[in-house]
Parts: sequence; structure tokens; C-alpha cells
Amino acid sequence: MKKFVGAHVSTSGGVQNAPLNAMKIEAKAFALFTKNQKRWTAKPFDTKTLDAWFKNLEESGILPKHILPHDSYLINLGNPDEEKLEKSREAFIDELERCDILGLDRLNFHPGSHLQKFGKTGS
Repeated sequence: MKKFVGAHVSTSGGVQNAPLNAMKIEAKAFALFTKNQKRWTAKPFDTKTLDAWFKNLEESGILPKHILPHDSYLINLGNPDEEKLEKSREAFIDELERCDILGLDRLNFHPGSHLQKFGKTGS
């Protein structure tokens, strides 16, 4: 079985730079954040960013199946607070949509925590 070794690469300056950063370290696979992992929202990808992403990805020779996007650390799909849970759900859906736009078919995420608060959420 062939192995693919990579690293979590920087997207500083835009997601389109991730394939370039992977190439610099001769990675055959990589992980990235599709947006700032410490913020709830991000502006949508523009055409210039997407064109550069696909161009750089092709140049890197790295297949989308060897890229592991990682979602925001803020998302908590186990949050017992209804408002925070809804915010997490919206952010998670946004992450999935961003992956789809980038042509990526997987997403690394942490399901969340009940925060030691057991019982019913909302009514």
C-alpha cells in the first residue's frame, strides 16, 4: 500500500497558498483550515481565490483525496445551549460547503462536548 505523508500547511494569504506550501515541503498530502479556525464566519471564496486554488492544486500534483480539511475549533455539535448549538450547526454546514467548493470530499472535525451539562436542550 502506498503511503502519503503530509502536514497541516499554512493558508496565510488565502487558501490558495496551501498547495504551494505543501509543495515547498515536498508533501504528497496535506491538511488545512478552509478559514480561520478561531472565527465563526468567513467571507465566501471569490473567483480569483478559487482559480488560484485549482491552478496551484494541479501544479502540486496532490489529489483532492489526499487533502484533509479541518474545521473550526469553535464548533461544538454537542453543546447543550440551544443558541450555541445552532451557531455550531451553521458553522459546520458552512465548513462542509467550503470543502465542496474546493472539490474536497472529506472533513476532519471534533464532534463536541456536552460540557458536563446533562439533560434536555431547548423546549
